[in-house]
Amino acid sequence: MIDEKALFRLVTEGDKEAFRQLFHHYNKMLQPFVARLTRSPEATEEVLQEVFLKVWLHREKLAATDNPKAYIIRIVSNESVNYLRMQARQGKLLSAMRPLMTEEAPSPEQSLFYHELEARLNEAVERLPLACRRIYRMSREQYMRIPEIAHALNLSDSTVKNQLVKALKSIRLHIGNTILLLLLLFHR
Repeated sequence: MIDEKALFRLVTEGDKEAFRQLFHHYNKMLQPFVARLTRSPEATEEVLQEVFLKVWLHREKLAATDNPKAYIIRIVSNESVNYLRMQARQGKLLSAMRPLMTEEAPSPEQSLFYHELEARLNEAVERLPLACRRIYRMSREQYMRIPEIAHALNLSDSTVKNQLVKALKSIRLHIGNTILLLLLLFHR
């Protein structure tokens, strides 16, 4: 049994070993909860990474927390909801693009929408740091799995996963506003 308040106090002081203990303690407990919400191992990992990144970045608030478990669970809930909202937005995008995937000829507006989205995606990929861009392309363009990429680049699986998560987050941020604008302009 760990003393969560003492652990939070140590993390507040910047103790990386205490943060590692906090991460391992809560990560095991929270994975099933997040997995039920996201229904994806990759999304579960992404949500939990975001949670613990926020905990570390806002660690000065931890010492004043009366209920450490409730504090972490609130962050997990918020991040899970953010993930589900993002998935819903992407679902709307797919619905808007569905006519482009049929055998019917797309309308000029649909073609413009698709080409504009493709241009923004390419722009976002080109803005990635070289390592992220390489891993992203191996994953998405060469259809390589994480272990295959890790082996090819002589990296650990976790390094590849982290770089892929970083790349996807950066791309989402870059094209997010473009998608919303395009949906407003072209969606009927």
